[in-house]
Amino acid sequence: MQAKTDPIECKRAARRQERRAAIVAVAQRHFTEYGYGATSMSAIAAELGGSKTTLWSYFSSKEELFAEALEVWIRDFSPISALKPEADLRQTLLGYGTEFLRTMLSSNIATLFRLVIAEASRFPEIGRIFYEHAPLRRHKVLAAYLDGQITAGRLRPVDSLRASAQLHHLCIYRLFMHSMWGLDPDISAEAIDREVGEAVDMFLHGYAMEGPPAR
Repeated sequence: MQAKTDPIECKRAARRQERRAAIVAVAQRHFTEYGYGATSMSAIAAELGGSKTTLWSYFSSKEELFAEALEVWIRDFSPISALKPEADLRQTLLGYGTEFLRTMLSSNIATLFRLVIAEASRFPEIGRIFYEHAPLRRHKVLAAYLDGQITAGRLRPVDSLRASAQLHHLCIYRLFMHSMWGLDPDISAEAIDREVGEAVDMFLHGYAMEGPPAR
């Protein structure tokens, strides 16, 4: 027999979750507009119309609040499509790389990268939080897939996490970096497909047991 859910407690939990989401939304705007260093818990509390004590009851530090804001920011950064171990290796990497590059070229991710790059030298903790919550997570997802391909004999035995990072960087090197530098690159579907195709083929030339299949 299931225990009855207290409707009052449910409403309280829902209100608390809504309040938490509102705090994070305001914090994201402050981090984006003023940077991590210039953002204060006092200013966030003032905009929300509450006290710092209330804000502290949700987040014990600015670092914790930034980590939560980052979690919301990077939901789009997480892989969407599954990496199926039995599917064609090259086609799987092409699909993954295309999704990844499109995500990296989105305005939300570009804004986040600029924020972290601008502030990380003064506040190393945000660089660590960002790396652990975003790039490293993605690298581990792809590394697990690469491990399976190594076991299946399709890839040479290598450090899969290192290889994963290399493929990610190959995919973003030109279009994403040019975008970050304000060079207004061609980010059409055709340009993205070409960029990812070259990155994947270069990767497979280095790691595939027999090189990339002929197209």
